[in-house]
Amino acid sequence: MITNEFWLDRWKAGQIGFHKDDINPKLIEFWPTLAKGSRVLVPLCGKSNDMIWLAEQGYQVTGVELSSLAVVQFLGDNDFTYETHHEGDLKIHTVNDLPLRIVEGDYFHFTETDFDACYDRAAMVAMPDSKRADYVRHTQARLSPSAWVLLIGLHYDGNQQGPPFSVQNDAIRAMWGDRIQKIASENLALTHERYQERGHKVFEESVWRISPLHQ
Repeated sequence: MITNEFWLDRWKAGQIGFHKDDINPKLIEFWPTLAKGSRVLVPLCGKSNDMIWLAEQGYQVTGVELSSLAVVQFLGDNDFTYETHHEGDLKIHTVNDLPLRIVEGDYFHFTETDFDACYDRAAMVAMPDSKRADYVRHTQARLSPSAWVLLIGLHYDGNQQGPPFSVQNDAIRAMWGDRIQKIASENLALTHERYQERGHKVFEESVWRISPLHQ
C-alpha cells in the first residue's frame, strides 16, 4: 500500500533511488521558453536540483514535497538561506536570492491556482493506480487554462511492482486529455544493463507535453 507513511519511511531509510543529482537532460532539451516570472509548479519535488535550473531561468518556482527530511536536505545541500511561514497545515519555505519556494506538506492539501506551467518528472509515476487520476485532476486544477505541462512517463514490461509505476500511453492520454502529446521516448533497457538485469526488454521513458491552445 503506497501511503504518505511509505514515502516518509523511504526518505528516512535513504531509499531514494529516484533522486538524481544532475539536472534532467530532458528538462533542458524540452522545456519551453516562457516569459520571465512565469509561475512553475513542481509536484512531489523531493530535493530535485531541476528546481534550481528552472529558477535560474527566471521563473517563479514552487515545489511541493511531503517529506520534511527531503526539504531540509534540499535547502541544506544547496546552502540556501530562507524564510518559513505556515499556511494551514503547510509550511512554506521561501529561498532568499532565488525565485524558489518549497511547500512542505501533503500535495493534495495544496490549493494554489493559476500556475503557468507544471514540470512532472517523477510524480505521476509515483502514484498508485488508485490515486493517479486524482493526482492528475488535482494538478490540472492548479494550472491556468493556458498552462504548459512537461511530463516524464514510464512504461515497462515484466513483474516489477512500482513505484515508479508503469503507466500505459493510453492511460496518460485518458487522464491528461487530448492535448497531451508524446514528443520523445527511449527504451532504457536497450542501453542500460541494470534494466536488462531486472528482466526488462522494455523500460520506456517518455516525454509528454501539453502546449497552450494558442500555440
